[in-house]
Amino acid sequence: MKNSSNDYFLTIVEEGSLSKAAQKLYLSQPSLSQYLKRMEKRLGVDLFDHNTSPLKLTYSGERYYEFLCEEKLREEQIIQELKDIKQGTSGRIRLGIAFWRAACFLPEVFPEFHRQFPNIQIELCEGKSVNFQKELLDGHIDIAICNIGQDMNYDKFSIEILNNEQILLGAPTNHSYVKSILKNPEIINGYPKATLDILNQIPLILSKNGQNLTYQIQAFFASKKISPKILMRTENLTTAINLSVAGMGCVFVPEEGAHVCHRNGEITYFTLDEPELFWKFAVIYRKNAKLSRVCQLFVDFTKNIIV
Repeated sequence: MKNSSNDYFLTIVEEGSLSKAAQKLYLSQPSLSQYLKRMEKRLGVDLFDHNTSPLKLTYSGERYYEFLCEEKLREEQIIQELKDIKQGTSGRIRLGIAFWRAACFLPEVFPEFHRQFPNIQIELCEGKSVNFQKELLDGHIDIAICNIGQDMNYDKFSIEILNNEQILLGAPTNHSYVKSILKNPEIINGYPKATLDILNQIPLILSKNGQNLTYQIQAFFASKKISPKILMRTENLTTAINLSVAGMGCVFVPEEGAHVCHRNGEITYFTLDEPELFWKFAVIYRKNAKLSRVCQLFVDFTKNIIV
């Protein structure tokens, strides 16, 4: 799609320099510099402080940037509304979802959704949950399904809670310490309870930094002032679960994942019964952005499935 003059300005702001913006727009830097000079002359104000690197907006530039973002959003909304009127229950949903979460969530939701709405295409944008806020603001995805991390910007996103999910601790069922707990377990909300002492008895296989689960667990450790022995870190939670099944260690697993990855009783999922080990599982999208009809159908359908 051909870039508009407003797109040039928005790209300069996002890239923070004329050279990077010109490269992204496939323009020469002198051409883009002349465009900016003409725009500032037409508006009668400096939009950027040209003595800084990266470029910083002046107050006038900030207001103009906000205006263009709002205008772009309104245009996207009316275009989407016109598409919805024409398409009815046909369309595309660009869904942001973490790799591992997709493996657990989609088999539960997508088959029936597809049966009821066969003409709605779901385009998966799989990646790390921590990147979804930027992907939504940049317009690369329509909605994201993820757990709400500590970095959630509530000013920029609307959040529809699906459930309040518990983070469980999986441990190898055949481990002697696990067997001792299971002889006479206290059951809370359907799970045997373990104390924090389990982390002294069995090493931990932890997710890597840069994942919402890691932030949540590390915040929990900080609140309890504990430093468990970490045997290994991995980006793939399935890897961690399989290592636990093999007797190598214990692993923190969101409750939905525990339902899917039960591994025939070779791993036992415990509750630590700690309030810090609950987090909100939700659909998020840009604030003040009207969801397309097909996205709203998917959100409403998911709410009825995930309870």
